[in-house]
Amino acid sequence: MIWAVLDYTNKVTALVDQEDVPERGIKAYDGAAVGKYWNGSTFDAPKWLTYEFLQRFTDAELDGCLVAAQTNAIVRRFIAFAEAAHEIIADDPETVAGMDYLVSLGLLTSARKNEILTA
Repeated sequence: MIWAVLDYTNKVTALVDQEDVPERGIKAYDGAAVGKYWNGSTFDAPKWLTYEFLQRFTDAELDGCLVAAQTNAIVRRFIAFAEAAHEIIADDPETVAGMDYLVSLGLLTSARKNEILTA
């Protein structure tokens, strides 16, 4: 059986395949993944208020995106939508596509994208 192991904030820290229930483990239902949060009935992706999300970027990364936004309409729209959103959800298709685009331009590395989108 697959179990999701939770930390004290109910964040999934590991998925393990074993018979016995691990300490702080719950059955891993559909959608369970490392980095998601157990809300008592489903596994939710991390989410942040706009300000919190943009603070996850380094100064250099955010400055690079803002400079790129002056000449690149896709980056400009991504930053504008991020600023207008009430909250940013890590696995939202728009968030993922925007972050992937920043990687494709070299504004972020793949590793940093994953770090930013992980709680």
